[in-house]
Amino acid sequence: MVFGIYCRKSVLTDKGESVENQLEMCREYIRNRFGDNNKIIIYEDEGYSGKNTARPMFRKMTEDIKKLDYVVCYRLDRLSRSVSDFSALVEMMNRNKTGFICIKEEFDTSKPMGKAMMYIASVFSQLERETIGERVRDNMLMLAKTGRWLGGNTPLGYSSVREAYTCGGRTKYACFLKSNGELETVERIFKAFEKSESLSRTTDIVNDMELKTKNGLDFTNQAVKDILSNPVYCRADKKAFEYFENRNIKVYGEVCKRGLISYNKNDDDNIIIAVGKHLPIISGERWIKIQEMLRTDAAFDRRGLLRGAALASGAIICGLCGEKMYAVKRSGGRGFDYICRRKRRKEGCLCKNLNGVVADEKIKKFLKEKDDIFFMKKEIRDNLLILWDGKELSINFK
Repeated sequence: MVFGIYCRKSVLTDKGESVENQLEMCREYIRNRFGDNNKIIIYEDEGYSGKNTARPMFRKMTEDIKKLDYVVCYRLDRLSRSVSDFSALVEMMNRNKTGFICIKEEFDTSKPMGKAMMYIASVFSQLERETIGERVRDNMLMLAKTGRWLGGNTPLGYSSVREAYTCGGRTKYACFLKSNGELETVERIFKAFEKSESLSRTTDIVNDMELKTKNGLDFTNQAVKDILSNPVYCRADKKAFEYFENRNIKVYGEVCKRGLISYNKNDDDNIIIAVGKHLPIISGERWIKIQEMLRTDAAFDRRGLLRGAALASGAIICGLCGEKMYAVKRSGGRGFDYICRRKRRKEGCLCKNLNGVVADEKIKKFLKEKDDIFFMKKEIRDNLLILWDGKELSINFK
């Protein structure tokens, strides 16, 4: 007969039988019950969880199932911790008349009672996995509420430090955030945004400063936004507490001069904000104002700005205030104008709007004369200096 021995051990734990021990006990069982004249094929997955079937040797075993007389494993949960996955495997074995033996629980599908008990055990195996998962999540939430750092990519400006603490008379370990030399970069990003009030402009500014992300890369708009909106840089003061509580988000801890930690921040129903152990860089009032500026900036980019039709949106500079000019649809939907960003925000600039169609035609004519008619839009922004002073549009190569 042909026996397929399946062994698995998760890399996450030191507990339980090693793959070598599982294999030897299965071999011994086959020898004692079926003799020595049998072919044994080994399927070994080390470092894989039993929560699903995404295991290379498990899949190889299912591909070989037709040529196996028996599948043998040490314990049922070595094969699967999911009732549905296990049921599918049993159906496959039944279709191919392949038996199943689990030596620890003493299941043998050649007997009716063994088959019934096998299904019952698989239910408890899944229950155990889900219970462990729930306990881990609860522990993570508890640590989050006490300001511990739960892992993952640390925010720019901080490092993760492992420290010991006592819980129930036992010494345990958790991570906290500690500021490092990168905080100066973060402060410069905040100041650049407060001055420009534009996410895209801030990204340009910080990249012109040759500031880098934690991974040594240039900043993107999303990377800058993630920093500006992260509560980790905000002081746990009264203003910050009020801001989150007004949004029905409970803040764990007391008002103090330390920073905040957020957990599940992309899940509005389960977000946790807690007072951390690290030093922040801005006050609650300043951080809240920046959140309002981010919302205003996003709303501005959504209200009528043309991204496809206009040739030079964001590439034309207002000659009166130096701000960029963006393409905006005219009321009624006919045509568009380039409008100074500061004027559109009603911040004092009185620059006359620029007819978009006329401006684009003039830019095309300039490029054609220079034999560069095939310039892409990004190349226009990168290579041309276009200035509108309310009367005349000047175009030159940078």
